[in-house]
Amino acid sequence: MASYKLSFLIIIVILLSFATTEAQDDPFYLYQYCSSNRTTANTSFQLNLQTLLSFLSSNATGDTQFFNTTITGSNPTDTISGMFMCRGDVPSNLCQACIINATQRLSSDCSLSKESVFWYDECMVWYSTDSIFSTVATTPGFHLLNTGNVSNPQSFMRLLFLTMNQTAEDAANTPVGHKKFATREVLVSELQSLYCLAQCTPNLSPNDCKTCLVEIIGELPSCCEGRIGGRVLNPSCNIRYEMYPFFLSTLPTPRPKLVPATNLSEADTKFSDDPVYLSHNCSSSETLTANSTFQNSLHTLFSYLSSNATNGKSFHDAGVNDQVYGLFVCRGDVPSANCGQCVLNATRRVFSECRSFQEAIIWYSHCLLRYSHRNFFKIVEKSPAFSKLNVTRFSSLDQEQKFFIYVLSNALSKAVIEAGDSDERYGTKSLKLNGLQTLYTLAQCTQDLTSDDCKGCLGNVIGPGIPWSHLGSVGGRIIYPSCNLRFELFQFYRDGDQATAPSSTPSSPSEKRQSKSRLIILIIVPTLVSIMFFSVGYYLLRRKARKSFRTILKENCMYCKQNNNLKLCFLSFKTLKTWFKNVTIFVPVGYGSAILEPLQFDLAVIEAATNNFSHENCIGKGGFGEVYKGILQDGRQIAVKKLSRDSRQDSKGQKRLSWIERYNIIGGIAQGILYLHEHSRLKVIHRDIKPSNILLDKNMIPKISDFGLARIVEINQGKENTNKVVGTLGYMSPEYIMFGQFSDKLDVFSFGVMILEIITGKKNRNFYQSQSIDDSLLNYVWRQWRNQTPLSILDPNINGSFSEIEVTRCIQIGLLCVQQYPDVRPTMVSVVSYLSNHLINLPSPQQPAFFIPMDQKTIAQESRSNQFMGSTLLSNNELSISEFLPR
Repeated sequence: MASYKLSFLIIIVILLSFATTEAQDDPFYLYQYCSSNRTTANTSFQLNLQTLLSFLSSNATGDTQFFNTTITGSNPTDTISGMFMCRGDVPSNLCQACIINATQRLSSDCSLSKESVFWYDECMVWYSTDSIFSTVATTPGFHLLNTGNVSNPQSFMRLLFLTMNQTAEDAANTPVGHKKFATREVLVSELQSLYCLAQCTPNLSPNDCKTCLVEIIGELPSCCEGRIGGRVLNPSCNIRYEMYPFFLSTLPTPRPKLVPATNLSEADTKFSDDPVYLSHNCSSSETLTANSTFQNSLHTLFSYLSSNATNGKSFHDAGVNDQVYGLFVCRGDVPSANCGQCVLNATRRVFSECRSFQEAIIWYSHCLLRYSHRNFFKIVEKSPAFSKLNVTRFSSLDQEQKFFIYVLSNALSKAVIEAGDSDERYGTKSLKLNGLQTLYTLAQCTQDLTSDDCKGCLGNVIGPGIPWSHLGSVGGRIIYPSCNLRFELFQFYRDGDQATAPSSTPSSPSEKRQSKSRLIILIIVPTLVSIMFFSVGYYLLRRKARKSFRTILKENCMYCKQNNNLKLCFLSFKTLKTWFKNVTIFVPVGYGSAILEPLQFDLAVIEAATNNFSHENCIGKGGFGEVYKGILQDGRQIAVKKLSRDSRQDSKGQKRLSWIERYNIIGGIAQGILYLHEHSRLKVIHRDIKPSNILLDKNMIPKISDFGLARIVEINQGKENTNKVVGTLGYMSPEYIMFGQFSDKLDVFSFGVMILEIITGKKNRNFYQSQSIDDSLLNYVWRQWRNQTPLSILDPNINGSFSEIEVTRCIQIGLLCVQQYPDVRPTMVSVVSYLSNHLINLPSPQQPAFFIPMDQKTIAQESRSNQFMGSTLLSNNELSISEFLPR
């Protein structure tokens, strides 16, 4: 646990300026009260009031968070008492800024009132002609609430009253003159917490403070029953509760380090004009038939929506024949052309994926589109949801971690208020963390919601939607059907306030033309000369390199033809980097269009490229030998496996993996398979997902390799048959090995087996070599699952601590993937959602597929006797030997 906390500190650390100046925001105004008892202008009362306000603001320095004083007038009715109090966790510089803002606003808005109170999120300023010291003032007062609803109001309100009364006791039990401020945090569920705050003015006695707090706690049922957040304030005391960390009990000791951003896909780490597909969800009841009236109406609806998007609208809802209702909403900063393209892409994809369902939703980076057989307009809906957060297994945060979470939650809450108050239901908030980094937040709702409904929906995201005590990332997003939030350390949205600063002194038109001409000449001429010299030099170098490389090819081809017993022939590969960064696709490379066959190299060329297979160039060890990195004479990088009969898989290395490493590997493999199935330009079914085909780089990031058995299929193609079953025993699904039927559910099955292998540390192949069906890995895991002892299968060699929740969910996901019938197995889209969002309830797995155990000799005999349909090729869980043929 200590080592994991240290790694978390590396992710969320704060500069000195972060804790003092740069991470501070402007004071946030809440409410004001100006009494109707007013005086006339230009009186001694006004002069005394200005003196009082000036005195208050000048004393809001250093660590002073509470101050009271009285300005005595010549007339008793002109005597004014006043005080200010800052929230107990607010830094001194923000406290001072809040008092200055409040006193300035009091001076302009309430200068004639005999009593006034201004409340900010960070402070309170109060003055009156009555005596206000050492007395409990419960009026004037007001309350605010988060309009989001809790799932279980009765139990939640019991917990709220218990916690709030305990917080009030803590705040009241301090002597007069000391800070009467207290906070508490309690668990509501495994991933959700309740945060409570209570405060009194320090001039009150403990008994008066308790009396004041108890009275406003009693107002919670009338103002905030069943709500996920609320506050009650009066001049002498205030309380607040939320389901996100809005306070900070102690300021941390800053550390001069940067805050690294969350690892995201390349297409998602910068603002892009191209819409990026995120996820989709179809309703669970498949009741429609092809060419039904509903489908015809759905097609008409999509035409309405896409045409309105291309015509410049960023939001539109429509219904067709009282049968189907739908809407789209584009992100508030997206230009109309990009919005139209996003909606067009969404209509095409969701119709392809979900046209036989009565309800569906699809999310892109630039837009959201949904439809349903019911009228859902102007209704706040929170499911289904898409979430991309880094949820950790620990919940004990130190002060530095709590400070960052506090800064993030407050920035999000202000973006929520901005979105709710705007007509477009869209708001952004940026906050400078340090000299190099800025936090960017975005909040948005569908425009059919009212302001309160929008704030309530987004409040549910900030509260129950984010597991704050388990949040381990600086970057993430949660998207509900009615609203969404996102926060990153890079600017992922367009800023409408960007503009060119004007010149300090105006210039005449002739001066502008002359200056512009000189500037153009100074830029264009050197640039053209540089480009010309660079092009000539590059052409000469390229020509020389091409000639040298062709000579090498010619020599190697002649050498291979003359030496049929050549022991080392190697394919030259290049890496096709995908935006998902979890799949590495190797394709043969020819140096020119005439070279179409795999290349062969002399052993001397390979030795020169790898520095004679030096230890420094060794990048891994797998089936049949070690892998070395090499660089050819033309600069291309290659990977070379040096074959060895004595080599075996590195089983000891696996035992050293911690749970978090195994969990990240599982998630990385899932993302890679998802790319092949959904995001690749051509849909690919791998057909040989197994441990030996997963490569790990130096950062333990998995890459899927060996596409020799892969098949390219149509995007919307469901199943395909083959007479030649190829794959690895133990990882092939039953419908594939028995009937030759394969689909993306074949890869899902193989992935499920791998999950269970990674968790147990055992190979499924070893189980299959047993003579008893009860000894199969799937049966073994299923038996422990049915006995409600899933953790008993966990590999005892796992290093360090682990999360029981994550392990249990992974076991359940693995069992869902290896179910006997392909139709009930989840898609990789669902699997990735299960792994990335712990709030999604998983379905109960059905009985997994079981095979009759056979040794390899029996399998080979049955294969030769054509017991299976066609010819069946089975391999061990070792390095696959692939035959490259044109598709």
